[in-house]
Amino acid sequence: MTTDASPAETRHPGADYLEALYELEEEGFPMVQAEIARWMGVSRASVSEHVKRLIGDGLLAADGRTLSFTEAGRTVAIGLVRRHRLAEHLLIDVIGLPWHQAHQEAEVWERVISAQVEERLVDILGDPGACPHGNPIPGSSNEVDVTALTALNAVEPGSTVTLRRLTEDLELELPVMRFLEESGLMPGVEIEVDGIGPDGSMRLTVAGTSVALGTDLADNLWVEPHTA
Repeated sequence: MTTDASPAETRHPGADYLEALYELEEEGFPMVQAEIARWMGVSRASVSEHVKRLIGDGLLAADGRTLSFTEAGRTVAIGLVRRHRLAEHLLIDVIGLPWHQAHQEAEVWERVISAQVEERLVDILGDPGACPHGNPIPGSSNEVDVTALTALNAVEPGSTVTLRRLTEDLELELPVMRFLEESGLMPGVEIEVDGIGPDGSMRLTVAGTSVALGTDLADNLWVEPHTA
């Protein structure tokens, strides 16, 4: 009798790099080795080694310094990101893990989710269109459009907005994620922009509580403005 191989058995050694490239592309960053090294916090030598293997295995293509997915590579990357974001929902919605910890834990869980488990997760979770941090889950039938969102630091004082997503690079910073959770700055919350300081820092009201936010952090929070 034959059985499907588990993700751990079939996971490509460069899978983390494919996932990082997908996230870089999603956030609009250049798909170059220097950005991969910055994003993942690894050496350029390590990136170079893995990129060469991914190109040799037909998962990436290179045009000068710019990388792109082959059709096969994009399929693999989408599967990795999909399982990761479903795992985040499982950890928060079912297991009860704190919101700010889910991204790091999902890095482990995504590696052991088989196709059968993924299918059951979709049924149990209701096929969510976005992860708990607001980033689209590729392949969901409940597609989420984030293209019309606005960065919070571009919103005028006196405006009311709804937070919809955080950029992926924020999810890599556990202290920042803890601050956001403690401040109530999670997707779905209504935010009133009370004022903006000379340095771009923002004064907000979040669920009735005053919150101060630096411009760099506000640049990574994407919101939906309320229409009059």
